[in-house]
Amino acid sequence: MEFFNRITKQISDFLNGQSSQKKFAMGITAVTIIAGVVGLFMWAGNRAYLPLMTNLSPEDSANILRVLREKNVPFRVDATGKNISVSPESIDQLRMDLAIMGMPQSSVVGYEVFDKNSLGQTTFVQKVNQKRALEGEIMRTINSIHGVRRSRLHLALPTKSTFVEDQKKASASVVIDMEPGAVLNEKQVYGIGNLVARAVEGLDQSDVVIVDSMGRTLSKNRTDSASQLSASQAEFRGSVEKDLERRVEEMMSRVVGDGHVVARVTADLDFSSVTERSTTYDQDGSAVRSQQTNTQSMEGFRPTASGVVGAQSNTPLNGAGAGGPNSVRTTDTKVNNGVTNYAVPETIKTTTRNPGAIKRLSVAVVVDGKLIKSKDKDGAVQSKSEAWAPEKLKEFESVIGSAVGLDKKRGDTLEVKNMEFTQTDFSEAEALLAEREKKAYFQSLLLYAGMGLVIVLFFLMVVRPFIKWITDNTSEGVENFLPQTLEELEKIHGGGASLAGFEDGVPGMPEKIDPEKIESDMVKEKIVTLVDANPQKAALILKDWLIVPSASGDKKPEELKDKGKSA
Repeated sequence: MEFFNRITKQISDFLNGQSSQKKFAMGITAVTIIAGVVGLFMWAGNRAYLPLMTNLSPEDSANILRVLREKNVPFRVDATGKNISVSPESIDQLRMDLAIMGMPQSSVVGYEVFDKNSLGQTTFVQKVNQKRALEGEIMRTINSIHGVRRSRLHLALPTKSTFVEDQKKASASVVIDMEPGAVLNEKQVYGIGNLVARAVEGLDQSDVVIVDSMGRTLSKNRTDSASQLSASQAEFRGSVEKDLERRVEEMMSRVVGDGHVVARVTADLDFSSVTERSTTYDQDGSAVRSQQTNTQSMEGFRPTASGVVGAQSNTPLNGAGAGGPNSVRTTDTKVNNGVTNYAVPETIKTTTRNPGAIKRLSVAVVVDGKLIKSKDKDGAVQSKSEAWAPEKLKEFESVIGSAVGLDKKRGDTLEVKNMEFTQTDFSEAEALLAEREKKAYFQSLLLYAGMGLVIVLFFLMVVRPFIKWITDNTSEGVENFLPQTLEELEKIHGGGASLAGFEDGVPGMPEKIDPEKIESDMVKEKIVTLVDANPQKAALILKDWLIVPSASGDKKPEELKDKGKSA
């Protein structure tokens, strides 16, 4: 305890002996280190917790916190009170426990509403619960879509009528709240509407309205299909025109220079879908499939006319017939009938023209004058614009027509005109821009210079005095920390007992420890040990020291000392 008290006293004396500048520097350093350590621990503590539940209602948040307090589980709640975080070790078990308890309850209610049924429920309550359960289950399905944070569904289900004429149609309204940065495309909106329509009996998709959290309508009705189609057609026509214009300008800019040509294209497109079917027969390649021939021969007699003119003379008598005396032989008749069936090759061709075919093109191209550079009398370079020759304009028309696929049969038109472009003077704008850049450069330079000055001042006023204090007080601090007298050393060593070799005390010894004297005593003790071990050799060394040859001169004390050490 005395040792710690001594250290505390030495630290206090050290601080009292420092200047106010050094005290301020040491205080700033200590505060910075403590703040860094505390911030590190807080950051590590926050990372140790994971979200248990998010986007909770106040009722659900209060119920979950009550359960966590009952289970003695450490938790953290954010500033909004909607997000609860716990340690990773218990997060899975807590989620299962809360699910068993039916928490969170006020978020979405599904078919679990029928888990607790009372015998006294009326038909109205059952219908309301059925509607709530249906809405909840559909909302859960919508919430499972990627990017959807939450959703709300309202169903308008009319009461079934006995008469078909009085039956009303069902309708639905969906409000969708998306995650930050997430957007529903048209296919996803159509899918949500189709999902709701298929999940509710008697609901048509056209009666489903979908809006976002900002109140913007996302779903499209049937009445919007025509306008949507027109918009898509206009967009397609614009893309075709822009593509043709880009082709012409990129090609002509290589000839007349960049920015010296402007092209505009108007395209008349056919958006009708046409299907054509044609059949072709090859008569030259026909072959006989079947052939049938029928031959018929006829011969006979007829009576000759006699008697009074009238019906009686033309009526044959009884027994008159072929070969009779009053008959005349007729001419023989022979009829040949033949039927031949041929197999004729048949080719059926079906052609479907997709919408978007080009019916007519109108192309207009304006070319700037030819730029010619010359030098004046002073040697300055001047630019002059001259008109292009008519032959060149004809060449331009030819290459442009080939680039856009011009067809005279469709009635396409192409006009190429040479006009001088207006040259815009950007000198003032360039000067203003250069001035702003120069100002921004000096501002950044002053900013960096100020930061450098702050760093230099911090080094001179804080870091340098602190380093100087460390270097100047290291030896002094060590000497103050170590025991200064033999009595203090004996107290630390044995609580007041004498040190080995100093049982009788050392009267007359100075209180402060002299390192040089300790080293000298150790050398003496080593010499005595060597003399006791080899007395004869020690005597020879002493004799050698005492008798010095005159021829060699006096030896230096250092040489004698080295010789004694080697002995």
